[in-house]
Amino acid sequence: MIGPKHFCNIGGAECSRINKGRCSMANPQRLSKFIGATLVVSLGTAALAGCGQSSTTAAKPLAVVNGADITNSQLNTMVRMTELFNGSTLPNTHAEKVNEVKYLVQEKSVEDWALAHHLITQAQAKASATSVITKSIEPQVGGKTGLEKMLKSKGVTYQQLTDYLTEQMILQQAYNQATKNVKPISTAAAEAFYKANPQYFTGTPQVELREITVKTQAEAQAIEKQLKAGASFSALAQKDTINSALKSKGGEIGWVADSLQSLSPAVYKEIGTLKPGQIGVTQGSHGYDVIELQATKAAQESPFSQVESEIKSNLLQTAQGNAYQTFAGKIEKQAKVTIYFK
Repeated sequence: MIGPKHFCNIGGAECSRINKGRCSMANPQRLSKFIGATLVVSLGTAALAGCGQSSTTAAKPLAVVNGADITNSQLNTMVRMTELFNGSTLPNTHAEKVNEVKYLVQEKSVEDWALAHHLITQAQAKASATSVITKSIEPQVGGKTGLEKMLKSKGVTYQQLTDYLTEQMILQQAYNQATKNVKPISTAAAEAFYKANPQYFTGTPQVELREITVKTQAEAQAIEKQLKAGASFSALAQKDTINSALKSKGGEIGWVADSLQSLSPAVYKEIGTLKPGQIGVTQGSHGYDVIELQATKAAQESPFSQVESEIKSNLLQTAQGNAYQTFAGKIEKQAKVTIYFK
């Protein structure tokens, strides 16, 4: 199985992507944002300008699906489209390219099947794609001219975007067919998942901090000595800190997650040695930081009532993704496929 497929609404229409690996409950959808509109991208799309046309060049195709070539040029365009919507750069390795070709093959197979079984016509799909562009995307980026300018900066044409979304509309119909019998997730099933996976619903421990930043280690040690002798942290911060953002606050940082995502490695390491009320000194990027650990909060587990709907949504997405992959795999086996790039 290449990976589960997820879909989301874009201005009333649906678009798809293939996730490489199962979504985690901590970040269940990992949806990309494109100028305020949530566009879910398919790494496995064959929705490229000219994709699926019969070979007219001497270059050997990457694969052939039902007599239609998938070329390196089409694959490169797919990568640019994916990077545009994801806002990130895909790995450029042989193994990655092999997987991308597999994605293209599977989705081309599914697209052909959906059209052959009259789930939607090419014209209907294109009309839906055009509606998404004109009603949902263009108004947010300065109209068609603004969109074309943005696409040009990414090496993508307006026509390629239209073709991409057109194929998403076709694939959506196949997805609907594949998942129509997937049942909603019961409360009992959601609660069983909750109890079996507490790590997904437990937050990060919190720490409450105050900080005074000075230029030299000697200054930091002098302030540390004064604080341990009973001096006011707030008063010293207002007088001595070079951190203008915290000066008026008396050095108050407040509550932050006790993690390397929220704290610098030096501060994270230092507060790990402190108890509430204790002072430590670390070297930072702007000098030396005098840190006071004021208080701590243990990680809290979210109650089931708060996460029930999220669990049901994600378990349903997983079930739908599995159903689609089984469905798409069967269709691919029925298609006439030859993969040359391995």
